[in-house]
Amino acid sequence: MRAKNMRSCTKRSSAEKSGAFTKRLAALCLAAFIALSLLGCAKTEVPQQTAPIVLPTPTAAPLPARGGSINLPMPTNADLKDPLKVNTEEMLNVFSLIYEGLLAVDQTSALTAGLAETWSSDETGRVWTLKLRNSARWHDNNEKVTAADVKFTYDRLSSVASSYYAYHASKIESVEAVDEYTVRVTMKAAGMASLYALTVPILREDYASAAMPVGTGPYKATFLSTGRLTLTANESWWKQRPYIDTVNFLARDNNETALASFAAGQLDMVPTSAVTAGKYREEGITTVYDILTQNAEFLLLNSANTALRDVNVRMALACGIDRGKIITNVYMNRAQACDVPVAPDSWLYDPASKVYDYDPASALALLKEAGYEDIDGDGFLEFVGASDSELTFTLLVSDSADNLREDAANAVAAQLLELGIQTEVVAAPYSLTDADSDFSKKLKAGEFDLALCGFNLGRDGLVSSFVDAGGANNYGKYASAELSSLAAAVAAAPDEAAYRAAASAFEMQFVKELPFLTLYFRLNSIVYDSAIRGVTGAREPDTLRTADKWYLFTEEG
Repeated sequence: MRAKNMRSCTKRSSAEKSGAFTKRLAALCLAAFIALSLLGCAKTEVPQQTAPIVLPTPTAAPLPARGGSINLPMPTNADLKDPLKVNTEEMLNVFSLIYEGLLAVDQTSALTAGLAETWSSDETGRVWTLKLRNSARWHDNNEKVTAADVKFTYDRLSSVASSYYAYHASKIESVEAVDEYTVRVTMKAAGMASLYALTVPILREDYASAAMPVGTGPYKATFLSTGRLTLTANESWWKQRPYIDTVNFLARDNNETALASFAAGQLDMVPTSAVTAGKYREEGITTVYDILTQNAEFLLLNSANTALRDVNVRMALACGIDRGKIITNVYMNRAQACDVPVAPDSWLYDPASKVYDYDPASALALLKEAGYEDIDGDGFLEFVGASDSELTFTLLVSDSADNLREDAANAVAAQLLELGIQTEVVAAPYSLTDADSDFSKKLKAGEFDLALCGFNLGRDGLVSSFVDAGGANNYGKYASAELSSLAAAVAAAPDEAAYRAAASAFEMQFVKELPFLTLYFRLNSIVYDSAIRGVTGAREPDTLRTADKWYLFTEEG
């Protein structure tokens, strides 16, 4: 508004207007002269032709092609006729390519269809009816799998003394054939979790008379000798035929020998739990693929210790242990930290349960709240108001052959010492086959404050045995009616939504109470020739679960 008034109110004389015009005209003439001079001196420029940019043609990803053969290890003197007697993961791998269960488990530990196409429960949640897949056929005669075969398998399983599937058998009350292709299974307890018992490999009624193992899976046995089992792709499999034609299993004494055979070019793939598996990785030649396992490492806490009955002390231990450092230095990164006894890749795992990180400052604050401080300045924590009451623990660990767990226990003790907690590590002899080993005796008798132990957890997410009063694995004698009730709710959940919700509720209560510390889940590896492609989605214990999708790649192919 102000600028408008200034313009409208300003008046100039004719002379002023004429002078201004003359100045502007002179300026225009000078500019035109300079421009013409420059044009006269400039060289004529020919526009440069820019070469078009040629982008490289993207190389198409190799398409899976049929053909080829690979060699894998198997144990020596293995019983190749009866998969129900399996008691090693190596044999579990072999049989997984030959046999199938009524149900299967995917990479996230969720249940999926197998030989059964559909399944449903009655109003009690204990009785399940399953319809068999019409397209599932036996390898040697192309006949359909029947309900009689299923009943025979589970009846036989109940008589097998020692087996990987003993846990599965313990869940089932009875199996009956309703008709030729319908099975009725009555569980001992209601709940969807019981369905994990139906992943047992199904045998044909006359399996014992067959010259070779006969199943319904992606590969069928075509040659069997003392040290070799040859499997050939099942052309009649109800899913898509596997790409690789032949899988040979060659007998090796142990995993160390198998890895040596891989290095010598005799084997093309070796699953292994060795933490040194990374040394076999060679770009473009060999691949090392890490897979999560169900082997969890727990730090058990004995409730007989007064200090450990205080949840602040338990939480302080969770904050004061640097699991990342232990995973790196002891396990060479072959483990994954977790705060709950449910694997972090499980469909039942709630990410919100990951609440404890290494935080020594928080650990000391929690210990102070529990009444522990360094009163006399000697670097050790004492209970305030009591003399000669330094906070000390005894840490029990098994004296294992590879010493990894013992090394981890020593690392835990060193980290607790940094907080001012003195910890004595007691390594006791242990044998997997000896229930009366010194370590087992001390664990059962409660002769520990802390105990570093490894447990192989089921994929069903059930952990009542660890938290129930009197539970078989509740060595710390922790008692919590609420936590025990939540664990029971997981087992009794009738459907997927309720199952997941119950698991989440249990996990969140678990990290509040901390009856024991879940440290990490161990990783295994698959070491293999890089020419083998498609090795994804593998998961222990069903390490070869996706073998039907593997294929061989060559430069020519």
